Amino acid sequence: MAKGKRQKPAPEAEAAVRQKRIPAIFFKTEAGGEPVREWLKSLSREDRKQIGTDIMTVEFGWPMGMPVCRPLGHGLYEVRTTLSSNRIARVLFYVDKRRRMVLLHSFIKKTQKTPADDLNLAAGNKSKHERGLKMKDKSKPIDHSGSSFDEFLREEGVLEEAEAVAIKRVIAWQLRREMQRKRITKKVMAGRLRTSRSQLDRLLDPQYAGVTLGTLSRAAMVLGKRLKVQVIEAPAAGRSLRKRPGHVALPVKPNKLAASKG
Repeated sequence: MAKGKRQKPAPEAEAAVRQKRIPAIFFKTEAGGEPVREWLKSLSREDRKQIGTDIMTVEFGWPMGMPVCRPLGHGLYEVRTTLSSNRIARVLFYVDKRRRMVLLHSFIKKTQKTPADDLNLAAGNKSKHERGLKMKDKSKPIDHSGSSFDEFLREEGVLEEAEAVAIKRVIAWQLRREMQRKRITKKVMAGRLRTSRSQLDRLLDPQYAGVTLGTLSRAAMVLGKRLKVQVIEAPAAGRSLRKRPGHVALPVKPNKLAASKG
């Protein structure tokens, strides 16, 4: 390496909390309706929060698989959410050429196999959206891109909570995957962190968001990585977040920040 040049860290030396890889938007019909948004509004607030958290997890963690996301073929995917009373919600989407998660169709699944009618409806909406992006005749624009999913969660008052859980899920999965890659057992990991197995289980639990930044940072360092977090200005309603490429705002309570010092 030439003198005077700063060597870039190897990719495996750093684990960054990144911005959304595929921000979600609603599919919009010719009449201006947003079917998935309207379906969500028909559910309870708790159901909306659970589904919203799963969709946001896919936004941050893409590409990802089960138990949250599953490919259906022909470019279609589904977000799977288990609700109360043994109900299972499905939100079908595709990733467009602008790297957006377009929410095409949604329903409560009543059979083991995804119904053909629901698949066909989602595929039809996908084709409409793709054609709208390809249209060159600006005199008759047909853009089927609807509103932002973040804006919907903000209106529901659950954006920050869903975002915190989604980011923690992605970090937990990254840590667990790195432990498997390096063949580090939970017993060994707990010993290196000087903590108990039960505390390590909470750290690796995708659903448990009450973990300090200090704990996450120490876990990343034990695995030869770094946790990278950025604090940014909160946007006004209706305005998108401004982020530096490769980073994301991590919502943390002041007491969590205080607990991570030292």
